[in-house]
Parts: sequence; C-alpha cells; structure tokens
Amino acid sequence: MDILRKLVLWIKKSSQESIQVFVRHCHYSEISAHKERYRSFDRELCLANLLGTIDDPKIEVTFLLDTSHVSETLHFIHKQKRFPVIEMQGGSEAASFLWMLDYVASQKFSDQTIIYFLEDDYIHLPDWCKVLRESFTLPGIDYVTLYDHKDKYFLSEYQNLSAKIFHTNTCHWRTTPSTTNTYAMRYKTLIRDIEVHRSFSLNRSVSDDHGKFLKLNEQGSVLISAIPGWATHAEPKYASPCTDWERILSDTKIKSN
Repeated sequence: MDILRKLVLWIKKSSQESIQVFVRHCHYSEISAHKERYRSFDRELCLANLLGTIDDPKIEVTFLLDTSHVSETLHFIHKQKRFPVIEMQGGSEAASFLWMLDYVASQKFSDQTIIYFLEDDYIHLPDWCKVLRESFTLPGIDYVTLYDHKDKYFLSEYQNLSAKIFHTNTCHWRTTPSTTNTYAMRYKTLIRDIEVHRSFSLNRSVSDDHGKFLKLNEQGSVLISAIPGWATHAEPKYASPCTDWERILSDTKIKSN
C-alpha cells in the first residue's frame, strides 16, 4: 500500500507541474521553403491551432521571433496578446536554437518543470497538453515527442527497428531512435544534457537533430513518441499516421474566421 500511495502522489504531482513551451518563429526559413505542405497550411494557422488546443492553466508559452530576415510587415505572432514574444537575432535554424537553449538555461526553472521546444510548423490534436503530461508519469523516460514519424514505418533503414511499447491513460508510446527539434524533457534533463544539445547545432546552419538523439541514446537517454501521434510536422509525406491533419487545419481555419 505504501508503494501504491507513493505512485498516486507522484502522478498527482506530475499533473501540477508547469509546462513551459518555447516556440521558434522567423520571417523566412530557407530550410523549409521547399517542403511539400498541406493544402490549407500556413504558419499562422499552426499558431491558431496551438493556441486553440492549450487547455491547461499551468502551460506557459514564450514565442521567440528571429528577426534576422528583414520584413516590411509585422510578423503575425504579434497579433496574439496571450503570451510574450521575444525578438532575437539568429540568422539560421541552428543559431536560433542555440539562442533558445541559452535563454531557457538562464531561466532557472524547477528541476521537474516540463520544457517543450516547438517549431512553428506543427499541428496539435486537442488534449495534447494532458497527453504530454501523462508521458512524464512513465518511469525512466528522458525525452518525449508527440510526433509519430511516418518515416519509421517505410524507410529501409528502419525495416528491422524494434521498440519498447508503453501506455498511459490516453495513448500508447514507443521508444524511437530520433526526432526533430520539436521535443519535450524535464528542465533537469535539459541542463544535464545541454552540451550535447549545443554540440549538434554549433558551427552549423541547420541542427543535426537526428545525430543529437542518437548520441543521447548512446549515453542512455530514452526518447518516446506517442502512437498514434498527438502532433505532427506539417509535411504530408512524413506526417503522423491515422489522423486527417488536413481536416484539423481546415477546422482550425473555420474556427478562426
């Protein structure tokens, strides 16, 4: 009974922890300009989707806007007044990621605070806040992504990929070798591994996110992804399976009008 009581208290405490979300935006991104997108896609719609699916009072968002590429028009992120916007000078994906790393490390959050790094071209399902919290009730988990990478199901390099499967109240989870630069961890985990996070962005124009997570795995860290995904990168070819993400965007557009 003592063990059960401790487990209940641990899960209850997890539901009370702050989630700090850091979303990177820019006026123009060379690395994503060429990508195939959903018919309804635009980044302002991704923002509307994000704001419309945050239903947890303990979630705080900070928008980081890279203003290196000059624009004559005000970035749409300034239209929302719900969360703060911090402007910075990055100039590349890797530089803006490094700026974010230093900024977050300087904030001195509590060890248990959940940090969610998010890029500006992601789509979320309702209840993602609850699902993300649930993932951190699983023992031995270091990193979490809500994105179920479709490439893990069809690329030849993954044909023999094996995974451990877990479940929480809402969904299943699997271990996965890598993810993008959109992922979550506890603050203490970020600080513990911060030099690894830095090293795969230093002296690059684009971070090597795949290499970073392979290195973290080599060091014993465990990364899990939701199955099915509760979020996706807005690239149809690699989108999380089992969800009509075009419909999610279309519904968001209707609600926004």
